[in-house]
Amino acid sequence: MARIVIMDDEQELAENWADTLQRAGFEAEAADLTVAGVEALAANPPDLLLLDVMAPDDSSAGFTIARKVRATESISKLPIIMLTGVNQAFPIEFSSKDIDDEWMPVQEFFEKPADPEKLIPKIRELLK
Repeated sequence: MARIVIMDDEQELAENWADTLQRAGFEAEAADLTVAGVEALAANPPDLLLLDVMAPDDSSAGFTIARKVRATESISKLPIIMLTGVNQAFPIEFSSKDIDDEWMPVQEFFEKPADPEKLIPKIRELLK
């Protein structure tokens, strides 16, 4: 069973996604959106990471975490889906077109609220 970690500053949202993913047949758990959390990921690597962008004290925390994951050898290939409401907070219009190896090193980008009927198939695809 694939293990998915959801890193989000909104604990209730992360737990709701964990429940949704568990019902879809995954092992899923919520985690705090912190750079220190990367050490926990490296110590017990999941199969995929759902990652928010904004934390209350850092509006770009998710970008920093994604880059740190890529720089950590044991989890550098970890699939990451950015699941965020950043475009609702800032008029920047981030999307999948902004994905690149240095600035936004993730595989996919989904706006909150994400549709489980679109997100879950993408998760399955990335886990193949």
